[in-house]
Parts: sequence; C-alpha cells; structure tokens
Amino acid sequence: MNQENSAKVSFILVVFLGMLTAITPLATDLYLPALPIMPGELNTTASNIQMTIGVMTFGVALGQLFGGPISDTMGRKLPLIVGNLLCVISSIICAFAPNIEILLLGRFLQGLTGSVGVVIAKAIARDFASGQELTKLFALLMMVNGLAPVLAPLIGGQLLLFTTWRVIFVILAVFSAILLVGSLLFRESLPKEKRITGGVGVAVKNYITLIKDKPFLGQTLIQLFAFGGFFAYISGSSFVYQNIFNLSAQEFSYLFGINSCGIVLASAISSRVSNVITAKQLLTFSLWQLTIGSLLFLIAMIFEWSLIPVTTILFFTVCTVSLFGSASFSMAMTNYGKMAGSASAILGFASMFAAGIVSPLVGIGGDHTGIPMGITMLVCAVLSLLCLYGLVEKE
Repeated sequence: MNQENSAKVSFILVVFLGMLTAITPLATDLYLPALPIMPGELNTTASNIQMTIGVMTFGVALGQLFGGPISDTMGRKLPLIVGNLLCVISSIICAFAPNIEILLLGRFLQGLTGSVGVVIAKAIARDFASGQELTKLFALLMMVNGLAPVLAPLIGGQLLLFTTWRVIFVILAVFSAILLVGSLLFRESLPKEKRITGGVGVAVKNYITLIKDKPFLGQTLIQLFAFGGFFAYISGSSFVYQNIFNLSAQEFSYLFGINSCGIVLASAISSRVSNVITAKQLLTFSLWQLTIGSLLFLIAMIFEWSLIPVTTILFFTVCTVSLFGSASFSMAMTNYGKMAGSASAILGFASMFAAGIVSPLVGIGGDHTGIPMGITMLVCAVLSLLCLYGLVEKE
C-alpha cells in the first residue's frame, strides 16, 4: 500500500513539500551575508545578532511540538494555511524592526509559525510512503530543500549591493505568501477516518510513547547533536569567511553556495543508492564523516590554515546534513505511520532546539575566531556517534 501511495506523489507535490521545509534554511541563509554589518546598524553585539538565528530556531522547535499533533487531529491542510498566513505577518515584523529586541521577537514568531509547514511537510511524506520509499522521498525533499542554502546567500549577497537587510525579510514574506497559496490548493492527505481523536492528552501520550522507544530516542538525540554541528557552521561561517579571511559579503555568499551544492549533490547520491545500501549504513557513514571533518576544521582554526583547505574541509563536512538528515528521519518515522505528525514534531524539535543552543556559543570568543565554532561542531558530532552506537545499534 505504501509503495502504491508513494507512486502518487507528483513532482509538483515534492516541490511544494520541499519549499515548505525550505522556509527555515531560507529564513536563515538569505541574510547570512548581512550578519557582520547588522551589529553596527542596530547598535548591538555580534553575539546578539547571531542570537537572531538561535531565537528563530527555538521558535521552530516549539512550533513543531504543537504543529505535529494538531495536524494528526485536524488534518494537514488547515494548520498549513494558518501557519503560512502568520509567517507572512511575522516576516513583515522583522522587516520593519526598529531595534534588536523587536527583531528577536519577530524572528521567534517567524520560526514558530514557519515550523508548522516544516513538520507537516514531513508528516505528509509519511502519509504517502514508508521504508526505502520514504528514505527516497526524504532524499528528494532534501534535494529541493538544499537549493535554499545554495541560492539564498547568493541572492542575499547581491541584494546588499543596492539595498538593506530589511528587504530580505520582505522577500521572505513574499515566499511565505506563495506557500499560503500552495496550502490553499493542497488536497488533504490525511482522511478523517485516519485522524487521531483525543486532543492534547493523546498528543502528550504519543510523545511519551515515542520517547520510551529506545531506537526512536536514539534517532531523536542524533538529530539533536548532528544538526547542532551543522547549525554551528551556519551561525559562524559568515564571521569565519568575512572577518578571518577578509572576504566580502558577496565572496562569502559564493563560497557558502558552493558548500551548499555539496548538500544537493549528497542528496542526489543518497536518493540513488537508497536501494543498494541501508539507511543505517548511510547514517553511520555520514556521522563519521561529520566527526572527522569537524576535527579537521578545529585543527585548521587552531593552526590558522589558509582559505582553500578550510573551504575544502567545510564542503565535505557540511554535505553530510542531507545524508544523516534523510537516513535518521526515515529510520525513526518508519514504525510510526499513525503518529507521523507527533514523530515528525519530536525529531524536528530536537534538530531546531540544538540550533538555538549552539548559535550563541559560536560567538562566545568574539567575531574574529573560528575556534569556538570548531569545538562546538566536534563536540556535537562525537555525541551523535555515541547515540548511534549506544542506542540505535542496540536496536
């Protein structure tokens, strides 16, 4: 039945689901080139500006905890419409924020409302597929999703040549409006007879059931730590490239885009090999690659290696996000079709919660060192490996 369902997933639907999951990387990466100039414009510190990434991801984390169970009880369509409408409003708040406090509030609301589309998109994928088919579908979503970090900093960098960072948030509002139109056209994927009844009490019970399952808990912690390492790169890379290597915002956006191409390439490869190697093998390989790459980057920062080796290391380290992202998510979701929204919510919460924690840590040493970024990446990567061998391997 799942394979039959998966055949019904049209190209347009895959693109729409990919765009829904892309709102959070787009909302982050589009204004990354502007981060080093924003402290002066808003009369605040680099760490506070980096916090605009962290506070948004906290919003994404919390929003998913509510959005997932709501979609299991009310269906996918109505929460999508409401979430995207509110995301348009919050993006406008960010665009016209007069100070750092209002910007932080707007970013939190942007994450809170944008997360509804992120969690529901993954639940919709589970409505259509499971097992290897689900891994393949997630890989396709990651590939569409991966275009956001490729294009976003390039567009953001070019925009800064003739306008301000505020216009970037206007563009995000327009993107959310497009998703709102898509939500209105979307045909419900969760029929009434398959929805969960019981409200908040059942949602809490589902969360307890999921967390008590050791393999699922292991995958949740892998999402927590592995995505923590990835978001350390997201938060710190603009400062490393622009302040340490003295690149312009445009030059940074080109390099960031090249690294992001690795994510798309890795997604394409993982989609192709999903019928040959297991999700667990893919997950193990990617976490080891993340750990080794993080160690090399830390060494590069300590011994002040030049730009080319640093960029090469980051390229092969960052591309792992599409590998462990799709493999871990697929393994965790396969056994929980009836609780797809809740399962997606917990996994999404874990990855975004980690991002909220690591973002300010990366800026602790100031804006002219990459050592805190390297330490954070390495610690997160090692902890994800420990979760793999301590919880998932004992499955």
